[in-house]
Amino acid sequence: MLHALLLTLSLSSQTAGPIDITEQELTQYVNQKAKYQQQYGLPGLFDVDLNIDSMQVRLGRQKANMAQVLSNGRFTLTLPGQPAVDGTITADFEAKPRYHLQNGAIYLDNFTLTSYQIKPATVQEQFAPLVGYLVQGLQSRLEQQPAYVLNTKDKEQLWLKQHVTRFELLPGKLRLHTDK
Repeated sequence: MLHALLLTLSLSSQTAGPIDITEQELTQYVNQKAKYQQQYGLPGLFDVDLNIDSMQVRLGRQKANMAQVLSNGRFTLTLPGQPAVDGTITADFEAKPRYHLQNGAIYLDNFTLTSYQIKPATVQEQFAPLVGYLVQGLQSRLEQQPAYVLNTKDKEQLWLKQHVTRFELLPGKLRLHTDK
């Protein structure tokens, strides 16, 4: 709702020129729409139930034309003959933003894990082989699911979708350029 109001205000004050989508707007959208929950397991070896609870998107701050996605989650790891262990994971990723003109959506492509931390530290060794699955699962999910979509039920956003000609990534925002 707040996003729609802010975009409406920016559109009504600018009938031409660029429109900015901030990293705060992307973060809000991702946390509302792109929930990530996955179960992994190899019978007799391990089972993991993983939930990413929150993500924060940063645009063009560490590397030009790249987004940084900071994620926080929780997991339950079960190993044979041992009690289940609950823990937390923080993971930082790099991704390349892409704007899809036809559907008015921003996607994050080419996810690369840059760092992660698992607590309790005692499960770090057992969890390490699963990190690759986490990255693959998250990458697959976010390549198919947009990180942000213009709402075509809103007339101002529909207009914006129909007139965007290109985008550029600037520190802290994604700028949509229009042809009007």
